[in-house]
Amino acid sequence: MGCTKSLIRVASQVTAALGATVLMTGMIAGSASGSTVSSAMVPVGQGISAAAIAGAHAIGNTSSSTVISVSIILEARNLAQLEANVSSGWPGAYLSVPEFAATYGQTAAVVDQLENYLSKFGITYHVMPDMLDVTTRGTVADYNRALGVTLKNFEVKRSSATLQPGTRTTSTQVVYGTSTPPQVPAFIAEYIVAILGLQSYAPFVSQSLKALGPKSISASPAQTIPPGMLTPGDFMQHYNLTPLTQAGYDGSNQTIGIVTLASLNPTVPYTFWNSYLKIHVLPNRIKLENVDGGAGPVSLKAGSDETTLDVEQSGAIAPNAKIIVYQAPNTDYGFVDAFFRAASDNLAGSISASWGESETAIQYAISSGTESPAYATAFNEAYLESAAQGQSDFVSSADYGAYSAASDLGTTNLSVDNPADNAYVTAAGGTTLPGTQTLPIQSAAGTTLGTESVTIPSEMTWNWGYMWPLYSALGYASEADAASSLPLGSGGGYSVDVTQPSYQQNIVGSSYNDRQYLTPSGYSPFGTLSLPTTWIFSPNAALSNASSPNGRAIPDLSVNADPQTGYAVYDPQFTTAYGSPVVQFGGTSFSAPQLNGATADINSFVGHHVGFWNPQIYKFASGTSGTSPFTPLDDTTSYGSNYYSSSGTGTIPSDANYSNDNLYYASTPGAIYNPGSGLGIPNLAVLANSFVNQSAP
Repeated sequence: MGCTKSLIRVASQVTAALGATVLMTGMIAGSASGSTVSSAMVPVGQGISAAAIAGAHAIGNTSSSTVISVSIILEARNLAQLEANVSSGWPGAYLSVPEFAATYGQTAAVVDQLENYLSKFGITYHVMPDMLDVTTRGTVADYNRALGVTLKNFEVKRSSATLQPGTRTTSTQVVYGTSTPPQVPAFIAEYIVAILGLQSYAPFVSQSLKALGPKSISASPAQTIPPGMLTPGDFMQHYNLTPLTQAGYDGSNQTIGIVTLASLNPTVPYTFWNSYLKIHVLPNRIKLENVDGGAGPVSLKAGSDETTLDVEQSGAIAPNAKIIVYQAPNTDYGFVDAFFRAASDNLAGSISASWGESETAIQYAISSGTESPAYATAFNEAYLESAAQGQSDFVSSADYGAYSAASDLGTTNLSVDNPADNAYVTAAGGTTLPGTQTLPIQSAAGTTLGTESVTIPSEMTWNWGYMWPLYSALGYASEADAASSLPLGSGGGYSVDVTQPSYQQNIVGSSYNDRQYLTPSGYSPFGTLSLPTTWIFSPNAALSNASSPNGRAIPDLSVNADPQTGYAVYDPQFTTAYGSPVVQFGGTSFSAPQLNGATADINSFVGHHVGFWNPQIYKFASGTSGTSPFTPLDDTTSYGSNYYSSSGTGTIPSDANYSNDNLYYASTPGAIYNPGSGLGIPNLAVLANSFVNQSAP
């Protein structure tokens, strides 16, 4: 059974800790008709509070007339049964949404009690069909009174939807939030997992990165893909999906779901497909669904390029599939609601998202007392519903190698990303494709002084450690400077919050190899945590072995995600930002939507939805069901400057290395699973046939 973060049963918490209690009278679910009790107000979990953000300080109360949205996530019934069925591969027929609600959703009596309580304060509400997510709307004054909080404005560091290397901002923004947990009557509280939306901070970042050097923007004739940039067709050919599409299994009668936190200009993907790729796609295929009011105006700063590439990539891989884009605010409630909406609509056979935050950032908020551990449980329920209904969920594993927290909290500890750490999604990691990459060395005046090159001999786990020796061409003073500035690669490692799911047992080994190029140092207090903030660089780290934590291992599989071997993305906004409408990007932002599109093709081929991948693909990889559709990425480490060359003033370090790792977790020869790359790279045609051989749901 796949274990999840502990579900908080808040009714059992000691109410004396609240100070003064407020007595309410209400109906108890399941009690005799007409019976009443007096119930104290008790705390329930919330999402990430603005007060938990490093450096945040209150600057006054939020205007009481401000209208906000808040989502209340209810506890699923029969949760242990639901988790066991999903983790082992769904038995029997997939459920409809009403069938799911009848067995696993909360009862109408509980929902009625919640609605009656909210209506007393003028708060409006909408219950999703799954009977688990109640979205509400009201003024700050309404919620202050209903939930026993005082929303305040906080000045915090401005978040950035896309964290490109060297572009971190130190500006600030004002957001609202509360440093105290919300409270509701105990007869309601015991059925609530978390209350989300009592803050407006945008915590999630996209997992896309622009390629380094001039290759990211190459001149070419109008409406053509510049030389060297890959297309979705290259993905399909490299991972052997073309036999399906050439046979007509191209996503027909399928629907792709994109969960995103930035808005899309729906005309842009059509230009990419029709004018640049010159492929035929289903007309009028894109439908925009604004969740919780939507994600605001289309903007590169907000991460609209992420949404654009998600749609462009998945839509080109499954050209005859419909696409629903669930656009939600970049908030805790927005992200969760978008997944619940996609599940409750139950229209998309496969769903992907390329946004996340580190587990460490969540732990910091929990340690500061401004977030409940139940926050992540809200995601669990949405993914469990999708799996029970036969929907496949894919999430990007992140782009900071073994150090996901470096992307948001700014710490240097080993860490993985959420929600990729969830046991009920397929976490998509990244690789680097083979080939030679050459970068020019330029003077301060822009004169080319020479070149530095690296040749990748075979597909490997993506890590930008191979880029560090090219520090001269990258503009850094030393390899150590490049290493501390570019700790990038396929997100992977072991969760400290989610235990190992059953499908990984006996496949994810009890130990792993590692190479510690970056040793965390400079520990500082973060709430009750002590976390490192700097690294000590070791360019020639020795291979060592350690015991694996008993945590959920991510990613589950990997495909090309290195920006240096990346894909063309079209967006007219790029012309102003970068000087060209077509730019080369990478990151695990590509892995998730590409697998999403591939699933639409596979569903067409198989003749039904294949559902949650993980219980099946781990069985396929073990060889118990015939030929494995995966090639594990074994260790191919070589030291010295074997793969590097320079001309002019280039100076490659003598200890330059090529290593198949994600900046810490190294692969083990003969292992089925390697942290950093998961089960390895897929042969999608073989995988499709493996799904065919499984029993139809």
